[in-house]
Amino acid sequence: MLSTTTQLWPLVFGLMWLVSQRGTCGSYHEEGRYPCAFIDTVNITGSYSSGSTLNGSYIHNWTVIPRELVTPYDFVIENGLRIPATRHLRGCVCRLRPCVRFCCAAGQHYHLERHRCEDHPNAPGHSHMAMELHNGTQLQQELRSWFSVHVELPCDHMRAVTRDSEYLHWTLHENGSIIHREHLFTKHYCFTPVLIGNSTWSWQPLACAPEKLHFVLGVREWTYAICLLICIISMLIVLAVHLMCSDMRNSFYGVAIKAYTFCVIVGYAMLAHLTLHDPANLSTVACRILPSFTLLFLVLSFYILSFISFKLYLSFNGVVLTKLMFWLILGPIVLIAIGWSFFVGFSYHGAKLVFGGDTCWFDPRNLTVMAYFFAPIFIACAISTFFYILTLIRISEEPYIDSEKSFDYLERNRLESFWKFFSYTALIWFVFVCSFAFNYYRGEKSHLNYAVCLCTAFHGFAALYALIGKNQQIQNFLRRIENK
Repeated sequence: MLSTTTQLWPLVFGLMWLVSQRGTCGSYHEEGRYPCAFIDTVNITGSYSSGSTLNGSYIHNWTVIPRELVTPYDFVIENGLRIPATRHLRGCVCRLRPCVRFCCAAGQHYHLERHRCEDHPNAPGHSHMAMELHNGTQLQQELRSWFSVHVELPCDHMRAVTRDSEYLHWTLHENGSIIHREHLFTKHYCFTPVLIGNSTWSWQPLACAPEKLHFVLGVREWTYAICLLICIISMLIVLAVHLMCSDMRNSFYGVAIKAYTFCVIVGYAMLAHLTLHDPANLSTVACRILPSFTLLFLVLSFYILSFISFKLYLSFNGVVLTKLMFWLILGPIVLIAIGWSFFVGFSYHGAKLVFGGDTCWFDPRNLTVMAYFFAPIFIACAISTFFYILTLIRISEEPYIDSEKSFDYLERNRLESFWKFFSYTALIWFVFVCSFAFNYYRGEKSHLNYAVCLCTAFHGFAALYALIGKNQQIQNFLRRIENK
Protein backbone atom coordinates (compact mmCIF):
# COMPACT_ATOMS: atom_id res chain seq x y z
CA MET A 1 0.00 0.00 0.00
CA LEU A 2 2.80 2.43 0.89
CA SER A 3 4.69 1.75 -2.36
CA THR A 4 1.52 2.33 -4.39
CA THR A 5 0.88 5.64 -2.64
CA THR A 6 4.49 6.70 -3.23
CA GLN A 7 4.16 5.97 -6.94
CA LEU A 8 0.97 8.06 -7.16
CA TRP A 9 2.55 11.29 -5.86
CA PRO A 10 4.61 12.01 -9.05
CA LEU A 11 1.43 11.52 -11.10
CA VAL A 12 -0.56 13.91 -8.90
CA PHE A 13 2.09 16.67 -9.06
CA GLY A 14 2.48 16.07 -12.81
CA LEU A 15 -1.24 16.67 -13.31
CA MET A 16 -1.05 19.81 -11.15
CA TRP A 17 1.78 21.15 -13.33
CA LEU A 18 -0.11 20.41 -16.55
CA VAL A 19 -3.24 22.19 -15.29
CA SER A 20 -1.26 25.27 -14.29
CA GLN A 21 0.58 25.34 -17.62
CA ARG A 22 -2.65 24.95 -19.57
CA GLY A 23 -3.96 28.30 -18.33
CA THR A 24 -0.64 30.02 -19.13
CA CYS A 25 -0.31 28.64 -22.64
CA GLY A 26 -3.95 29.45 -23.36
CA SER A 27 -3.41 33.12 -22.57
CA TYR A 28 -0.55 33.40 -25.08
CA HIS A 29 -2.69 31.72 -27.72
CA GLU A 30 -5.50 34.24 -27.13
CA GLU A 31 -3.14 37.21 -27.40
CA GLY A 32 -1.98 36.03 -30.84
CA ARG A 33 -5.54 36.10 -32.20
CA TYR A 34 -5.90 39.89 -32.06
CA PRO A 35 -4.08 42.50 -34.15
CA CYS A 36 -3.45 44.92 -31.27
CA ALA A 37 -3.83 45.42 -27.53
CA PHE A 38 -7.38 45.86 -26.26
CA ILE A 39 -6.61 49.37 -24.97
CA ASP A 40 -5.83 50.43 -28.56
CA THR A 41 -9.24 49.36 -29.87
CA VAL A 42 -12.68 50.88 -30.01
CA ASN A 43 -16.08 49.26 -30.45
CA ILE A 44 -17.05 49.82 -34.10
CA THR A 45 -20.19 47.69 -34.10
CA GLY A 46 -22.68 49.49 -36.37
CA SER A 47 -19.98 51.46 -38.19
CA TYR A 48 -20.16 51.70 -41.97
CA SER A 49 -18.56 48.85 -43.90
CA SER A 50 -17.26 49.86 -47.34
CA GLY A 51 -17.57 46.31 -48.68
CA SER A 52 -15.44 45.82 -51.78
CA THR A 53 -15.03 49.57 -52.33
CA LEU A 54 -12.13 49.92 -49.88
CA ASN A 55 -11.16 46.25 -49.55
CA GLY A 56 -13.71 45.67 -46.80
CA SER A 57 -12.50 48.52 -44.59
CA TYR A 58 -14.70 50.14 -41.94
CA ILE A 59 -15.32 53.85 -41.46
CA HIS A 60 -15.61 55.00 -37.83
CA ASN A 61 -15.74 58.71 -36.89
CA TRP A 62 -14.36 59.57 -40.35
CA THR A 63 -11.43 57.21 -39.85
CA VAL A 64 -10.91 54.39 -42.35
CA ILE A 65 -9.94 51.20 -40.51
CA PRO A 66 -8.46 48.46 -42.74
CA ARG A 67 -10.08 45.05 -42.53
CA GLU A 68 -6.92 43.46 -41.11
CA LEU A 69 -7.19 45.78 -38.07
CA VAL A 70 -10.78 44.74 -37.34
CA THR A 71 -11.73 41.53 -35.53
CA PRO A 72 -14.64 40.27 -33.42
CA TYR A 73 -14.12 40.21 -29.64
CA ASP A 74 -16.07 38.14 -27.12
CA PHE A 75 -14.70 39.96 -24.07
CA VAL A 76 -13.90 43.39 -22.67
CA ILE A 77 -11.22 44.50 -20.21
CA GLU A 78 -12.59 46.08 -17.04
CA ASN A 79 -10.34 47.02 -14.14
CA GLY A 80 -7.57 44.95 -15.68
CA LEU A 81 -9.77 41.83 -15.78
CA ARG A 82 -10.95 40.02 -18.88
CA ILE A 83 -14.77 39.88 -18.73
CA PRO A 84 -16.86 37.78 -21.17
CA ALA A 85 -19.11 39.97 -23.33
CA THR A 86 -21.45 39.74 -26.28
CA ARG A 87 -19.53 39.20 -29.50
CA HIS A 88 -18.79 42.58 -31.13
CA LEU A 89 -16.41 44.20 -33.61
CA ARG A 90 -13.43 46.25 -32.48
CA GLY A 91 -10.98 48.16 -34.59
CA CYS A 92 -7.40 49.17 -33.85
CA VAL A 93 -8.00 52.92 -34.10
CA CYS A 94 -4.87 53.81 -32.16
CA ARG A 95 -2.73 52.03 -34.75
CA LEU A 96 -3.93 54.57 -37.36
CA ARG A 97 -4.03 57.80 -35.34
CA PRO A 98 -2.47 58.54 -31.96
CA CYS A 99 -5.04 58.25 -29.19
CA VAL A 100 -5.57 60.59 -26.28
CA ARG A 101 -7.90 59.61 -23.46
CA PHE A 102 -9.93 61.73 -21.05
CA CYS A 103 -11.52 60.45 -17.87
CA CYS A 104 -14.62 62.61 -17.94
CA ALA A 105 -16.72 64.67 -20.29
CA ALA A 106 -16.00 68.35 -20.87
CA GLY A 107 -16.85 70.45 -17.82
CA GLN A 108 -16.11 67.59 -15.41
CA HIS A 109 -13.09 66.44 -13.46
CA TYR A 110 -12.22 63.13 -11.79
CA HIS A 111 -12.42 63.32 -7.99
CA LEU A 112 -9.43 61.37 -6.73
CA GLU A 113 -10.96 60.59 -3.33
CA ARG A 114 -14.53 59.77 -4.38
CA HIS A 115 -13.32 57.93 -7.50
CA ARG A 116 -15.92 59.45 -9.84
CA CYS A 117 -16.46 62.23 -12.34
CA GLU A 118 -17.97 65.40 -10.93
CA ASP A 119 -19.16 68.66 -12.47
CA HIS A 120 -17.12 71.78 -11.86
CA PRO A 121 -18.13 75.16 -13.24
CA ASN A 122 -14.54 76.17 -14.01
CA ALA A 123 -13.20 72.85 -15.31
CA PRO A 124 -11.53 73.37 -18.70
CA GLY A 125 -12.78 71.64 -21.83
CA HIS A 126 -10.58 69.23 -23.71
CA SER A 127 -10.70 70.64 -27.21
CA HIS A 128 -7.11 71.96 -27.01
CA MET A 129 -4.02 70.83 -25.12
CA ALA A 130 -0.31 71.60 -25.05
CA MET A 131 1.57 69.17 -27.29
CA GLU A 132 5.26 68.74 -28.11
CA LEU A 133 6.38 67.98 -31.65
CA HIS A 134 9.26 65.68 -32.54
CA ASN A 135 11.55 68.73 -33.01
CA GLY A 136 10.87 69.95 -29.45
CA THR A 137 8.40 72.68 -30.41
CA GLN A 138 5.48 73.05 -28.00
CA LEU A 139 2.12 74.44 -29.08
CA GLN A 140 -1.54 74.46 -28.18
CA GLN A 141 -3.07 71.88 -30.50
CA GLU A 142 -6.71 71.32 -31.46
CA LEU A 143 -6.86 67.67 -30.43
CA ARG A 144 -9.41 66.14 -32.80
CA SER A 145 -7.49 67.31 -35.84
CA TRP A 146 -4.45 65.28 -34.71
CA PHE A 147 -5.61 62.60 -32.30
CA SER A 148 -8.36 60.05 -31.89
CA VAL A 149 -10.05 61.32 -28.74
CA HIS A 150 -11.70 58.90 -26.29
CA VAL A 151 -13.66 59.75 -23.15
CA GLU A 152 -13.77 56.78 -20.77
CA LEU A 153 -12.35 55.45 -17.51
CA PRO A 154 -9.97 52.52 -18.04
CA CYS A 155 -10.62 51.43 -14.42
CA ASP A 156 -13.02 52.30 -11.63
CA HIS A 157 -10.20 53.54 -9.40
CA MET A 158 -7.66 55.95 -10.86
CA ARG A 159 -4.73 57.66 -9.17
CA ALA A 160 -2.33 60.48 -9.95
CA VAL A 161 1.40 59.84 -10.09
CA THR A 162 3.14 62.24 -7.69
CA ARG A 163 6.56 62.76 -6.18
CA ASP A 164 6.79 64.07 -2.63
CA SER A 165 3.05 64.83 -2.83
CA GLU A 166 3.70 67.13 -5.78
CA TYR A 167 2.14 66.65 -9.21
CA LEU A 168 4.57 66.01 -12.03
CA HIS A 169 4.70 67.85 -15.33
CA TRP A 170 3.78 65.31 -17.98
CA THR A 171 4.15 66.24 -21.64
CA LEU A 172 1.86 64.96 -24.40
CA HIS A 173 3.84 64.18 -27.56
CA GLU A 174 2.54 64.14 -31.12
CA ASN A 175 2.73 60.33 -31.28
CA GLY A 176 0.35 60.07 -28.30
CA SER A 177 2.98 59.15 -25.72
CA ILE A 178 3.10 60.94 -22.36
CA ILE A 179 6.57 61.54 -20.95
CA HIS A 180 8.15 63.14 -17.89
CA ARG A 181 11.95 63.32 -18.00
CA GLU A 182 12.22 60.23 -20.21
CA HIS A 183 9.73 58.31 -18.04
CA LEU A 184 6.98 56.95 -20.27
CA PHE A 185 3.43 56.86 -18.86
CA THR A 186 1.35 53.70 -19.18
CA LYS A 187 -1.18 53.28 -22.00
CA HIS A 188 -3.91 52.55 -19.46
CA TYR A 189 -4.48 56.16 -18.50
CA CYS A 190 -6.88 59.04 -18.86
CA PHE A 191 -6.41 62.80 -18.53
CA THR A 192 -8.28 64.89 -15.99
CA PRO A 193 -7.96 68.56 -15.02
CA VAL A 194 -6.62 68.94 -11.47
CA LEU A 195 -7.13 72.17 -9.53
CA ILE A 196 -3.84 73.39 -8.09
CA GLY A 197 -4.26 76.20 -5.62
CA ASN A 198 -7.46 78.18 -6.01
CA SER A 199 -7.58 78.91 -9.73
CA THR A 200 -4.89 77.00 -11.67
CA TRP A 201 -5.85 73.89 -13.59
CA SER A 202 -3.30 71.30 -14.66
CA TRP A 203 -3.91 68.37 -16.98
CA GLN A 204 -2.75 65.22 -15.21
CA PRO A 205 -2.73 61.67 -16.58
CA LEU A 206 -4.22 59.18 -14.13
CA ALA A 207 -3.15 55.53 -13.93
CA CYS A 208 -5.27 52.56 -12.97
CA ALA A 209 -5.11 51.83 -9.26
CA PRO A 210 -6.40 48.28 -8.78
CA GLU A 211 -8.28 47.93 -5.53
CA LYS A 212 -5.91 45.96 -3.31
CA LEU A 213 -7.09 43.84 -0.44
CA HIS A 214 -4.65 44.88 2.26
CA PHE A 215 -3.63 42.39 4.92
CA VAL A 216 -5.04 43.30 8.32
CA LEU A 217 -4.00 41.72 11.60
CA GLY A 218 -6.11 43.40 14.23
CA VAL A 219 -8.18 42.49 17.28
CA ARG A 220 -10.79 40.70 15.18
CA GLU A 221 -8.22 38.49 13.46
CA TRP A 222 -6.50 37.59 16.73
CA THR A 223 -9.88 36.84 18.34
CA TYR A 224 -10.72 34.54 15.44
CA ALA A 225 -7.36 32.76 15.72
CA ILE A 226 -7.87 32.26 19.49
CA CYS A 227 -11.36 30.86 18.88
CA LEU A 228 -9.93 28.50 16.27
CA LEU A 229 -7.38 27.37 18.87
CA ILE A 230 -10.16 26.76 21.42
CA CYS A 231 -12.01 24.61 18.90
CA ILE A 232 -8.82 22.72 17.99
CA ILE A 233 -8.13 21.94 21.67
CA SER A 234 -11.73 20.74 22.12
CA MET A 235 -11.44 18.50 19.05
CA LEU A 236 -8.13 17.12 20.35
CA ILE A 237 -9.88 16.12 23.59
CA VAL A 238 -12.66 14.39 21.62
CA LEU A 239 -10.06 12.60 19.49
CA ALA A 240 -8.04 11.49 22.54
CA VAL A 241 -11.11 10.13 24.36
CA HIS A 242 -12.23 8.15 21.30
CA LEU A 243 -8.71 6.76 20.93
CA MET A 244 -8.67 5.60 24.58
CA CYS A 245 -12.19 4.17 24.67
CA SER A 246 -11.90 0.50 23.74
CA ASP A 247 -15.60 0.25 22.89
CA MET A 248 -15.29 3.06 20.33
CA ARG A 249 -11.72 2.63 19.12
CA ASN A 250 -12.34 -0.05 16.49
CA SER A 251 -16.02 0.51 15.68
CA PHE A 252 -17.12 2.12 12.43
CA TYR A 253 -18.68 5.05 14.30
CA GLY A 254 -15.60 5.59 16.46
CA VAL A 255 -13.21 5.54 13.48
CA ALA A 256 -15.46 8.00 11.61
CA ILE A 257 -15.54 10.43 14.55
CA LYS A 258 -11.73 10.23 14.84
CA ALA A 259 -11.36 10.92 11.11
CA TYR A 260 -13.76 13.87 11.42
CA THR A 261 -11.95 15.46 14.37
CA PHE A 262 -8.59 15.00 12.60
CA CYS A 263 -9.91 16.84 9.50
CA VAL A 264 -11.30 19.70 11.59
CA ILE A 265 -8.06 20.03 13.60
CA VAL A 266 -5.89 20.20 10.47
CA GLY A 267 -8.32 22.44 8.55
CA TYR A 268 -8.74 24.94 11.40
CA ALA A 269 -4.99 24.97 12.09
CA MET A 270 -4.31 25.89 8.45
CA LEU A 271 -7.09 28.49 8.54
CA ALA A 272 -5.46 30.07 11.62
CA HIS A 273 -2.12 30.11 9.82
CA LEU A 274 -3.65 31.86 6.79
CA THR A 275 -5.41 34.37 9.06
CA LEU A 276 -2.26 35.37 10.94
CA HIS A 277 0.24 35.46 8.04
CA ASP A 278 0.55 38.16 5.43
CA PRO A 279 0.13 36.70 1.91
CA ALA A 280 3.06 38.86 0.80
CA ASN A 281 5.34 36.73 3.00
CA LEU A 282 4.17 33.46 1.42
CA SER A 283 5.47 32.07 -1.84
CA THR A 284 3.17 31.77 -4.85
CA VAL A 285 3.10 27.99 -4.50
CA ALA A 286 2.35 28.14 -0.76
CA CYS A 287 -0.43 30.66 -1.38
CA ARG A 288 -2.16 28.12 -3.62
CA ILE A 289 -1.33 24.84 -1.88
CA LEU A 290 -2.16 25.87 1.72
CA PRO A 291 -5.72 27.08 0.99
CA SER A 292 -6.29 24.06 -1.26
CA PHE A 293 -5.48 21.70 1.61
CA THR A 294 -7.54 23.82 4.02
CA LEU A 295 -10.49 23.49 1.66
CA LEU A 296 -9.82 19.75 1.33
CA PHE A 297 -9.91 18.99 5.06
CA LEU A 298 -12.88 21.21 5.93
CA VAL A 299 -15.07 19.98 3.06
CA LEU A 300 -14.04 16.38 3.72
CA SER A 301 -15.08 16.72 7.37
CA PHE A 302 -18.68 17.39 6.32
CA TYR A 303 -18.77 14.40 4.00
CA ILE A 304 -17.55 12.24 6.87
CA LEU A 305 -20.57 13.51 8.85
CA SER A 306 -22.87 12.56 5.98
CA PHE A 307 -21.10 9.18 5.90
CA ILE A 308 -21.86 8.70 9.62
CA SER A 309 -25.51 9.60 8.97
CA PHE A 310 -25.62 6.96 6.22
CA LYS A 311 -24.06 4.38 8.53
CA LEU A 312 -26.62 5.06 11.30
CA TYR A 313 -29.41 4.59 8.76
CA LEU A 314 -27.95 1.22 7.73
CA SER A 315 -27.60 0.16 11.38
CA PHE A 316 -31.33 0.48 11.95
CA ASN A 317 -31.87 -1.61 8.84
CA GLY A 318 -29.73 -4.45 10.20
CA VAL A 319 -26.60 -3.74 8.12
CA VAL A 320 -23.31 -3.77 10.04
CA LEU A 321 -20.26 -1.92 8.68
CA THR A 322 -16.76 -2.69 9.97
CA LYS A 323 -13.75 -0.41 10.37
CA LEU A 324 -12.20 -1.84 7.17
CA MET A 325 -15.37 -1.04 5.24
CA PHE A 326 -15.16 2.54 6.49
CA TRP A 327 -11.73 3.04 4.93
CA LEU A 328 -12.73 1.28 1.70
CA ILE A 329 -15.78 3.50 1.26
CA LEU A 330 -14.04 6.66 2.44
CA GLY A 331 -11.18 6.23 -0.08
CA PRO A 332 -13.17 7.35 -3.17
CA ILE A 333 -14.67 10.24 -1.19
CA VAL A 334 -11.17 11.42 -0.26
CA LEU A 335 -10.06 11.22 -3.91
CA ILE A 336 -13.07 13.29 -5.01
CA ALA A 337 -12.33 15.87 -2.28
CA ILE A 338 -8.69 16.05 -3.38
CA GLY A 339 -9.76 16.54 -6.98
CA TRP A 340 -12.19 19.29 -5.98
CA SER A 341 -9.66 21.15 -3.84
CA PHE A 342 -7.02 21.18 -6.56
CA PHE A 343 -9.60 22.11 -9.18
CA VAL A 344 -10.45 25.16 -7.07
CA GLY A 345 -6.74 25.85 -6.49
CA PHE A 346 -6.13 26.14 -10.24
CA SER A 347 -9.43 27.83 -11.14
CA TYR A 348 -9.75 31.46 -12.20
CA HIS A 349 -12.27 34.11 -11.26
CA GLY A 350 -12.07 36.52 -14.16
CA ALA A 351 -8.37 36.88 -14.88
CA LYS A 352 -7.25 36.09 -11.33
CA LEU A 353 -6.71 32.77 -9.62
CA VAL A 354 -9.23 31.92 -6.89
CA PHE A 355 -6.28 31.41 -4.53
CA GLY A 356 -3.05 33.39 -4.80
CA GLY A 357 -4.22 36.93 -5.57
CA ASP A 358 -4.44 39.62 -2.90
CA THR A 359 -5.31 36.94 -0.36
CA CYS A 360 -4.37 33.31 0.17
CA TRP A 361 -7.98 32.40 0.93
CA PHE A 362 -11.23 33.18 -0.89
CA ASP A 363 -11.48 36.82 -1.89
CA PRO A 364 -14.29 38.39 0.20
CA ARG A 365 -15.00 40.90 -2.60
CA ASN A 366 -16.61 38.20 -4.77
CA LEU A 367 -18.81 35.13 -4.32
CA THR A 368 -16.25 32.40 -5.04
CA VAL A 369 -16.45 31.22 -1.42
CA MET A 370 -20.17 30.51 -1.90
CA ALA A 371 -19.63 28.43 -5.04
CA TYR A 372 -16.45 26.56 -4.13
CA PHE A 373 -16.67 26.22 -0.35
CA PHE A 374 -20.15 26.70 1.08
CA ALA A 375 -21.99 24.94 -1.78
CA PRO A 376 -20.23 21.54 -1.28
CA ILE A 377 -20.82 21.86 2.47
CA PHE A 378 -24.51 22.55 1.88
CA ILE A 379 -24.74 19.42 -0.32
CA ALA A 380 -23.12 17.33 2.45
CA CYS A 381 -25.57 18.72 5.02
CA ALA A 382 -28.49 17.93 2.71
CA ILE A 383 -27.27 14.32 2.36
CA SER A 384 -26.97 13.98 6.14
CA THR A 385 -30.45 15.39 6.71
CA PHE A 386 -31.91 13.04 4.08
CA PHE A 387 -30.54 9.94 5.81
CA TYR A 388 -31.57 11.27 9.21
CA ILE A 389 -35.17 11.57 8.03
CA LEU A 390 -35.04 8.03 6.62
CA THR A 391 -33.63 6.81 9.94
CA LEU A 392 -36.44 8.46 11.92
CA ILE A 393 -39.00 6.85 9.63
CA ARG A 394 -37.35 3.47 10.15
CA ILE A 395 -37.22 3.90 13.96
CA SER A 396 -40.90 4.83 14.11
CA GLU A 397 -41.74 1.43 12.60
CA GLU A 398 -39.94 -0.60 15.31
CA PRO A 399 -40.66 -1.06 19.04
CA TYR A 400 -38.22 0.56 21.47
CA ILE A 401 -36.22 -1.73 23.77
CA ASP A 402 -35.37 0.09 27.01
CA SER A 403 -32.12 -1.67 27.94
CA GLU A 404 -28.77 0.08 28.18
CA LYS A 405 -26.97 -3.03 26.93
CA SER A 406 -29.13 -3.62 23.87
CA PHE A 407 -27.83 -2.81 20.40
CA ASP A 408 -30.94 -0.78 19.68
CA TYR A 409 -30.40 1.40 22.76
CA LEU A 410 -26.74 2.05 21.92
CA GLU A 411 -27.52 2.95 18.32
CA ARG A 412 -30.35 5.27 19.36
CA ASN A 413 -28.00 6.94 21.84
CA ARG A 414 -25.36 7.38 19.15
CA LEU A 415 -27.99 8.79 16.81
CA GLU A 416 -29.16 11.25 19.46
CA SER A 417 -25.67 12.46 20.41
CA PHE A 418 -24.51 12.63 16.79
CA TRP A 419 -27.51 14.62 15.65
CA LYS A 420 -27.19 17.04 18.51
CA PHE A 421 -23.65 17.71 17.34
CA PHE A 422 -24.63 17.85 13.66
CA SER A 423 -27.44 20.32 14.40
CA TYR A 424 -25.05 22.58 16.30
CA THR A 425 -22.47 22.32 13.49
CA ALA A 426 -25.02 23.07 10.76
CA LEU A 427 -26.29 26.08 12.73
CA ILE A 428 -22.74 27.36 13.24
CA TRP A 429 -21.92 27.14 9.54
CA PHE A 430 -25.24 28.75 8.67
CA VAL A 431 -24.09 31.69 10.78
CA PHE A 432 -20.80 31.68 8.83
CA VAL A 433 -22.69 31.90 5.53
CA CYS A 434 -25.01 34.65 6.79
CA SER A 435 -22.07 36.61 8.22
CA PHE A 436 -20.26 36.48 4.89
CA ALA A 437 -23.40 37.57 3.03
CA PHE A 438 -23.92 40.40 5.53
CA ASN A 439 -20.31 41.58 5.13
CA TYR A 440 -20.43 41.24 1.34
CA TYR A 441 -23.56 43.34 0.87
CA ARG A 442 -22.29 45.94 3.31
CA GLY A 443 -19.07 46.18 1.33
CA GLU A 444 -16.86 44.96 4.19
CA LYS A 445 -13.87 43.21 2.65
CA SER A 446 -13.59 40.43 5.22
CA HIS A 447 -15.00 36.99 6.00
CA LEU A 448 -14.83 37.73 9.72
CA ASN A 449 -16.93 39.34 12.38
CA TYR A 450 -17.32 38.58 16.07
CA ALA A 451 -20.29 36.28 15.44
CA VAL A 452 -17.98 34.07 13.35
CA CYS A 453 -15.39 34.10 16.12
CA LEU A 454 -17.84 33.09 18.86
CA CYS A 455 -19.46 30.38 16.74
CA THR A 456 -16.03 28.91 15.94
CA ALA A 457 -15.31 28.48 19.66
CA PHE A 458 -18.82 27.14 20.20
CA HIS A 459 -18.12 24.46 17.57
CA GLY A 460 -15.51 22.95 19.89
CA PHE A 461 -17.76 23.16 22.95
CA ALA A 462 -20.57 21.50 20.96
CA ALA A 463 -18.25 18.58 20.17
CA LEU A 464 -17.40 18.13 23.86
CA TYR A 465 -21.04 18.35 24.91
CA ALA A 466 -22.61 16.12 22.24
CA LEU A 467 -19.90 13.63 21.27
CA ILE A 468 -18.62 13.04 24.83
CA GLY A 469 -21.24 14.31 27.24
CA LYS A 470 -24.24 12.77 25.48
CA ASN A 471 -22.65 9.52 24.29
CA GLN A 472 -23.48 6.75 26.76
CA GLN A 473 -20.55 4.50 25.78
CA ILE A 474 -18.07 7.33 26.32
CA GLN A 475 -19.70 8.23 29.65
CA ASN A 476 -19.49 4.61 30.84
CA PHE A 477 -15.83 4.51 29.85
CA LEU A 478 -15.07 7.72 31.76
CA ARG A 479 -16.89 6.42 34.84
CA ARG A 480 -14.79 3.24 34.79
CA ILE A 481 -11.63 5.35 34.71
CA GLU A 482 -12.88 7.49 37.60
CA ASN A 483 -13.76 4.43 39.74
CA LYS A 484 -10.35 2.80 39.33
